[in-house]
Amino acid sequence: VLLIEDGGEEPWLSSIPLAAPLMQKSRLDWQHLTLPQKHSSLALVDKRSAWPRGRVLGGCSTINYNIHMLGSPMDFDVWEEQYGATGWGFDEMLKFSNKAECRRLRPKIFKQEECSNEPTKDNKKQGCKNNKNNNNTKNREGVGRRGVQHTRQHQDTVQCYDPPVRTLTSKSTLTQAFLDAGKELGIPVGNLNDDIDHGVMAASTTVYKGTRWSNVRGYLRPALTRPNLHVLLHTHVNKVLFEDGRAMGVQFIQWDNPSFNGTVYTRGEVLLSTGTIHTPVILTHSGIAPRSLLHKLKIPLVSDVLGVGANLQDHLNLPIYVSLTKPVSLNPDKLRSITNLWQYFVNGGKGDMGRAAIEGVGAIKGSSGGGKEGQSSQPDLGIILFNMAAVDKHMYSAVSNIKMEYFEELFPGMENQSAEGFIFLASCLHPKSRGDVVVVSPDPRYAPAIDPNYLAHPYDRTCMRDAFKMAVRLARTKAFRDLGASVHLPRFPECVGGVGGGDGDGTVDDTKIRYKDYVDCVVRVAAITGYHPIGTARLGNPNTDPYAVVDPTLSVVGVERLRVVDGSVMPTLTSGTPNSVITVIAEKAAHMIKERWGNGSSLADEKLCYSSPECEDELLASVNIATPTATHLTTTLTLTLTLVHFRAYFLL
Repeated sequence: VLLIEDGGEEPWLSSIPLAAPLMQKSRLDWQHLTLPQKHSSLALVDKRSAWPRGRVLGGCSTINYNIHMLGSPMDFDVWEEQYGATGWGFDEMLKFSNKAECRRLRPKIFKQEECSNEPTKDNKKQGCKNNKNNNNTKNREGVGRRGVQHTRQHQDTVQCYDPPVRTLTSKSTLTQAFLDAGKELGIPVGNLNDDIDHGVMAASTTVYKGTRWSNVRGYLRPALTRPNLHVLLHTHVNKVLFEDGRAMGVQFIQWDNPSFNGTVYTRGEVLLSTGTIHTPVILTHSGIAPRSLLHKLKIPLVSDVLGVGANLQDHLNLPIYVSLTKPVSLNPDKLRSITNLWQYFVNGGKGDMGRAAIEGVGAIKGSSGGGKEGQSSQPDLGIILFNMAAVDKHMYSAVSNIKMEYFEELFPGMENQSAEGFIFLASCLHPKSRGDVVVVSPDPRYAPAIDPNYLAHPYDRTCMRDAFKMAVRLARTKAFRDLGASVHLPRFPECVGGVGGGDGDGTVDDTKIRYKDYVDCVVRVAAITGYHPIGTARLGNPNTDPYAVVDPTLSVVGVERLRVVDGSVMPTLTSGTPNSVITVIAEKAAHMIKERWGNGSSLADEKLCYSSPECEDELLASVNIATPTATHLTTTLTLTLTLVHFRAYFLL
């Protein structure tokens, strides 16, 4: 197995969950910019959205905001029913979600002996492989539909050791207020990764012992000592090489010698895990794209596939600043206090720095009911509670590409580093607008044209308006009023001129303005990317879906021995976060590949947990120091089975 990564290893700073913004606009980030937007992004420089994408081992899991949330069952059933993606419905995805997290069902539903991952008295290694019932519940109303994760919230009752995916559940005062606010509005409160399919929950984040638990930590680091794994860093793949429609290898350049064009061949398969932006770019340069585009670029045709680069989707987030009077939020002064720094760096990742800033999430049914919860068929309103009262305005405006005057109006008082408050991020979970990623030059060094086409569909504007209203309703509940909450409604000149008056203190009196027009305007001006682009090589049945790029085995249409394993294959956005879904996609892909090459077994026979309790600290230490050796890097051309480009979400 040869892993080819465009970037390098992750720096130690990336292991700090709250350092995520520092990873953007750095060498770890591709630093993409979209095309100027027609219907949105008025507050952004040139109306272009900054799209950070991971250029480092672990990809976006190394630089993201750590939210772990798979989505609603209906999200995946739509893939199977509407796109012909047989085998990708919720029941099937649940199996591989359980595998990634070594989950089992709650003891109150099934007998404990039905899962063997409880440690024995002598702490011998145990696994979940004998749990015959860990994937057969689909209805999350009132009962656990998935086994409980290795989280602080549940570790007293369920012990599950060393899953590749580890999570931390927020328990802050602000999180509790968020849950209480949901109860006040009649919104279900529970675990969206467990027992409810819509509502609000304490955020589950990929953090373990104060450390970002990226996919490179969970999957790659523990496997680096395997003799059949080789890692090639700082290497850019230009295209896949074909012979008679069969993928034979790849052509690449190395950044320390860009004039050198190298090739490497495989006896097995080529896997592209290059992400929503770069997968369609590599496919196009390889001759797999719409015939008309290839003709324009003078690239030889290998397979005429209409859907390459199409179907681009992303969540939009509308920030809503809420100030507080009670000292319950994070701010820079608290984070850089001697006590907090000591807790984190000396006392084993404890204190405020050992948590993610995302502390509450909601997937709420509502838009078809005009913002009232429970009146749509699946969750459509997204709410994220970002616990940070003040930030460095120059850094945040730079990474988001927002103009400084709009940033200051959106987030007042950011100069006060001891301020109290938080930010709600309101979003439409299932937007109908579609964009594309298009190669503009036959030279692979040229960046593609990225057009998310935000808010082009009228539904998205209505849905975003309802999400805004839901966030404001939550912030104005008694639960938040008890913390001294005050919602800031920005006075953008595009949105308040001639519409109504403000009260003179930088806020807008929403009883004096045409609320619908004001909200629609604020969405057009201030909504920014949710960092969730997907869909440009979508999964489907090529016999019924002319825009399917990969079939249900993730094999690229029209060629052999080439698969795509990343977020580009997702036909639609889920109610959760793509990083969580991509991990599950990769688990399923690994299983299919092992079945294809005859060295796999049934999922029921696979060992899901691979260490005993006393190995936890040893494993954590080992993944911090294990790095690709010189032998790995100099023997990469001895490829034995599979090529993976950029980043791996799984290993065989």
